[in-house]
Amino acid sequence: MSAASTYEASTVLTLGSRGKLRGAPFVLAGRTCVRSDGGGLWNEWTLAFDDGRQGFLAEALGGFTVFFERPLAPAYEALHVGGALATGFVVVERGQAKRIARWGDVPEAPRTYRFADLSSASGETATIDYGASATEPDVFVGRRMKLSDLGLKPRLERPRFFPAPGGARPKGLDLWLAVGDEGELAGARYRVIGIVHRSIRVLGVRYTWEEYVLHAPTEGLRWLVVGDGHWNLVESVEVGQVEATERGAKHAGQSYRFMSSGKARVEWAMGELPWEVSVGDVVDARDYLSAPYLLSCESTGDEITWSRGTYTPSDTVARAFGKRVLPKPIGRAPNQPSQPRTPKRR
Repeated sequence: MSAASTYEASTVLTLGSRGKLRGAPFVLAGRTCVRSDGGGLWNEWTLAFDDGRQGFLAEALGGFTVFFERPLAPAYEALHVGGALATGFVVVERGQAKRIARWGDVPEAPRTYRFADLSSASGETATIDYGASATEPDVFVGRRMKLSDLGLKPRLERPRFFPAPGGARPKGLDLWLAVGDEGELAGARYRVIGIVHRSIRVLGVRYTWEEYVLHAPTEGLRWLVVGDGHWNLVESVEVGQVEATERGAKHAGQSYRFMSSGKARVEWAMGELPWEVSVGDVVDARDYLSAPYLLSCESTGDEITWSRGTYTPSDTVARAFGKRVLPKPIGRAPNQPSQPRTPKRR
């Protein structure tokens, strides 16, 4: 598939569709496909409300966030990834992006621009478009929503993403799911769209694992991560809703203790991924533990992400995807729940 075709097909929505937000009808009047220098790809939809208002719907990593313009902007140079602002927002990402394609009625804007994405503890997100000169930035504040909240339905054709590097599979690497496999987990039906094999060194010991990238049109992305036969269903969480220190972290009222840190490296990948991946890509990774959950942070100089994994028994994964054989777990996973003790008979 050509790059232009990938951009056009990188959505689950249809131009001209009508929806409703809190009782206010709107139409998807325009769409801009955007690509960051860091390899991210997302769509920005123009919401034309029947009452004359204009909003924007960001479609990124399978998730949806509705934005409305609001004055908020600090200077671009004052932003540091992971840093907190006086407004209560945390800087999630900053960089440069390019508007690579557009359809329908979209506002005029520079093709290349600097941007920053923010997140707050209240669940609000913000994006700042610094334009070409950054003298009069445009600020949009919003909140993540489901398509059902917007009265929108995904189109039948599945979205297309960037092709993974592929190449020869590393020797000794066994794959337990295949690209194209479908299964139902946590009440939604997901399709495996890509596979990433990664590694990390912790205290001189090398660990490896596989990430099966899942996509559902109504739910967005999830990851099934397996290492030593232990599985976790992983979803992203808002950066601004995590409080972290060297010793622990808090999210959604739950406390986590620090477990490990290191540099996670991409060793191999196949299928399609919603961001550009290259073998050798490295991020700083930190993990925090509170069984059955694992709270993970990945960061570079330009971006920070948080995700939460939930320990998922292998037989649950096998049933979901109709597999007869899955790897037998080795040892005990750090976030594996304790089994209740069986009372002894007297």
